[in-house]
Amino acid sequence: MTIISLKDQLAQFFNADFLGRTAKRCGFIQRKRAIQPQSLVLSLLAALSKGNCTAIADLHRQFNGMCLSENDNVAYKPFHNQLRKDSFADFMKELVKFAMIQFVEKASHSLPKKLALFDEVLLQDGSSFAVHPDLAGVFPSRFRQSKAAVECHMTMSLSSQSPTAMSVTADTASERGFLPEPQSLSNKLLLADAGYVDFDYFEALTEHGGAFVVRGGKSLNPLIVEARNGKGRLLPKLAGRKLRDITRKNNRSEVLDLTCQRGRFKFRLIRRWFAEEKRYCIWLTNLPISEFTADDVMAVYRCRWQVELLFKELKSHTNWKRFGTGQKAIVEGLIWASLLALIVRRSLAVQILPTVSLLKAAKNVDVWLLPILEALIHQAWSEITVRLNWAIQYISKNAVKSKQRKSRQDSSLDGIYKKLNA
Repeated sequence: MTIISLKDQLAQFFNADFLGRTAKRCGFIQRKRAIQPQSLVLSLLAALSKGNCTAIADLHRQFNGMCLSENDNVAYKPFHNQLRKDSFADFMKELVKFAMIQFVEKASHSLPKKLALFDEVLLQDGSSFAVHPDLAGVFPSRFRQSKAAVECHMTMSLSSQSPTAMSVTADTASERGFLPEPQSLSNKLLLADAGYVDFDYFEALTEHGGAFVVRGGKSLNPLIVEARNGKGRLLPKLAGRKLRDITRKNNRSEVLDLTCQRGRFKFRLIRRWFAEEKRYCIWLTNLPISEFTADDVMAVYRCRWQVELLFKELKSHTNWKRFGTGQKAIVEGLIWASLLALIVRRSLAVQILPTVSLLKAAKNVDVWLLPILEALIHQAWSEITVRLNWAIQYISKNAVKSKQRKSRQDSSLDGIYKKLNA
């Protein structure tokens, strides 16, 4: 990735005219103000990327600290008033949509050959966190421990390691309602956890040429049409029985690869016995047995852990769940702003070094990313080139993935890819 290409991407997305037009279209600004969209967006990304903001005052100080002179500084009240506008959340959400198109596509890299059969591998999950109790009427919580909580429903691209869609709702909203539309998943693979089991959805997805691997719950008890063990040997005695009738007493296979039926819909069910934990794990899929063994299916599902790591990065290094404000617009706006910061950071890091450790890159933004944002806000174009060059040198030497211990190599993403390439 050349410096010129990175510079062009940043100059295009953070262009003052583009940000101004977008802000006007969202109703965020009506006339020229001291707080301009470009300065606000870049200062928010800088503050949120550091991950140590605990109050709106921290965002305000970051904004003033990035101004060229004291004459550009603003008082706290007008700054707060801008963030409390309903249109602030709309503005941030709109920018995230543009960033998903511009940055995510540029950061994509190759998948292992078994997954290269698909146009894209998508990871689906949701994460919730408590917000100010005053928001209980807008964002009610599922749990008694907190009165108010939001749920963020995320679709993530495995190839780019970045989100492709997100919705923000109350914690009480059903996760299944935010799955991608089945018709949008033609020749795509969806990975999701047990909260997303929906056989009507799986059937529609299959009809549209999509594929899925989803973790199954303990309550599943479908009819077995055909049974094999983990090595592919047929087990004809299990055909015609229900899943929960097969126990450790009557079948000692560690892995069962079953063709099951629910109504008219046939699907594969992989069940594995974990002896140390004395429990079964179940995976549902429509991947063909001719191309994906039971071990392949379980390995593919482990890729879903990347969306969990993304949520962890958002919460730990991009300031999710840190702001104690009872203003709905501010909470929503800062959630979207945090996601924007993550997309920009991850995209730049992956384009600089495809094998980058995203965690190391996130922990050291003050060294390589913040200087770039400062140069952009000051429109110091020659300085941006120098700082991008430094970022490339720094990440290439200091954000390299650590060598995994032998016992953990198979569970790492690189280890999973290696297995799927074998």
